[in-house]
Amino acid sequence: MPAVMAAGPIICGAWYFTILAGFYILYCPVMYLMFINHHLYRKIVDLLFALWELYPVALFQWCYGTKLHHYGDYVNPNETTIIVMNHRTRVDWNYVWIALYHATQATYPECTCKEPVIMEDANYFDTVAGGKSRIKIVLKDEIKSVPGMGWIMQLNFFLYVKRNWQEDQVNMSQYVEYYKKLRYRQRVVLFPEGTDLSEDNKRRSEKYALTKQLPVYDYVLHPRTTGWSTLCSSLRPAGLVSVYDVTVAYDTPAQTELDLLRGKIPRHVYFYFKRYAIEELPSEEEALRTWLMNRWTEKNACLQTFHTDGVISDMTTNRPVAERIPRSLTAAKIGFIFWSIIDIFFFYCLCFSIMFRFWVLYHTLLFILVTKYCDGFQKIQYRLLNRL
Repeated sequence: MPAVMAAGPIICGAWYFTILAGFYILYCPVMYLMFINHHLYRKIVDLLFALWELYPVALFQWCYGTKLHHYGDYVNPNETTIIVMNHRTRVDWNYVWIALYHATQATYPECTCKEPVIMEDANYFDTVAGGKSRIKIVLKDEIKSVPGMGWIMQLNFFLYVKRNWQEDQVNMSQYVEYYKKLRYRQRVVLFPEGTDLSEDNKRRSEKYALTKQLPVYDYVLHPRTTGWSTLCSSLRPAGLVSVYDVTVAYDTPAQTELDLLRGKIPRHVYFYFKRYAIEELPSEEEALRTWLMNRWTEKNACLQTFHTDGVISDMTTNRPVAERIPRSLTAAKIGFIFWSIIDIFFFYCLCFSIMFRFWVLYHTLLFILVTKYCDGFQKIQYRLLNRL
C-alpha cells in the first residue's frame, strides 16, 4: 500500500515537471517564430506536442504497468476526424494519448477499418509525429490559465470553451477558419457531456432526464448536443472525413487529479473505438443531435454489459468485440528518454543559471498577462495568420 501511494506523487510530479521543462526549454524559444514564419511555427510546436504524447504512454504503461485494452476500429492518423467520448473521470484526456498511440499504429494485423488504409507521402514533420493529423482537445476555458499545461495548449491552438454560447460560437468559428486556412488535418477530441461522471453530476443528469422525459443513464451523462452539431457542421466543408464514437472504462477509476496524486491509478483502461464515415452522418444539425443521443444510448448499454459481464460488445449486433494487439512501447520509451534529458537540462539550468531564471520569470509573467488581457495566444495566432 505505501508503494502504491508513493507512485501517485512520483507519476504526477514527473508528468507535470516534464510539461514545465518542455514549455520553458522548447516552446518558449519556438514561440517567437509565429511572428516570422507562422506555417513553420505551427509545424514545429505541433511536432513537439506529438513527441510529448509519447511521455505519458511510457510513464503510465512502462513505468507504472497500466495495461491499455483497445477494441474496435483502427484510427487513421492522416485524416481529419472528430473523436467523441464519454467523460468517465476528470483525467480521461490523459489516457487519450495512450489509447491513440495503440489505435493509430501503422501496421495493424487485424484492422477492422471500414475504409482501406491509404498510405500517403509525408514530410519530415509528419514522419516524426506519426501522421498528418494532430490531436486537438476541446477543453474548459479555466484550463487555459494552468501554468505550463494550459499555456502549451494555447500555443498548440486547442479549442477552449466558456459555456457561453455566443463566445464559444465565435471561438469555434475562428478555430475552424484558422486550420482551414492552414489546410491542416486534425483529430478533435470532444467530451459532449461537458463534465465527468461524478455522483453530483450524475444526479443533475438524472434530474434533467426526468424533466425532459429522456431515459435515465447509469454509466454516462446526457450529452450536450449543440456544440457537437455546430463543430461537426463547421468541419465538414473543411475536410472532415470521419467521426469516432469512443467508449472508455476503468477497473478502478481515478475520478479527480487528487485521486491520481493519492495513488489511485487505474491498472486496466478500456477503449472501444467505433468509426463512422462522414457520409453515414446526417447533414442537418437537428439530426446530428439525434445521432449523438442515439450513440449515447448505445454507449450506456455497452458499459452496462461491460460492468456486468466484463465484455465489450457492439450494441448494434449484440456481439462481443475482440481486443486488439497492443503496439510495441519502443517508440514511447525513446520519447520518455528524450523528455527525461530535457528534464535534467531544465533542472540544471534552473539551479545554476541566473539568466535562465529571468527567462522563466519573464515568460511566466508574459503568459499570465496574455491569458488575462488578450484571452490567450489563440487569438494572437488567429490574427497573425489572417495578416498573411
